[in-house]
Amino acid sequence: MKKLMIAGNLIFALSILGACGSEDAEPEENSSSDTAEMNDQQESQDMDEPAADLLGSEKLQERIQKGMDLDAYSAELTAMEEKGETTVLKKYNLSGNEEIKAQVLQSSDGFVAVETDGLEVSDVSNFKSMKEVEDHLKEKDMEEDKSE
Repeated sequence: MKKLMIAGNLIFALSILGACGSEDAEPEENSSSDTAEMNDQQESQDMDEPAADLLGSEKLQERIQKGMDLDAYSAELTAMEEKGETTVLKKYNLSGNEEIKAQVLQSSDGFVAVETDGLEVSDVSNFKSMKEVEDHLKEKDMEEDKSE
């Protein structure tokens, strides 16, 4: 008789634990679907917001200055690109001299052309339109680098 009562209590206890476990599992499924929805919303916001994170031309010129070492410039540019603060739109080379280069960076209010001479940043200029940048670089006999 004692064995029968113990077995009955054990079955009762297991059924209660099973019911509690299934209730806990249900909210987890809801929370994972809620999390997936929140991730989808966040991704769509991330795709809509990059322009809002871009630095202005003045801020870019504060962080990238004439005379800056190429390694320091490269590190600063990489950090800004990773944060979404700028993007390299086009690259240019001086005709006949691969050491002299220019990169056109996107800013929130236009474009910044960063020119290098193989050792350091030789010039930093801002422009309102891409046409102005292209005209400026063509005057310096620069050609667009189409190798990448």
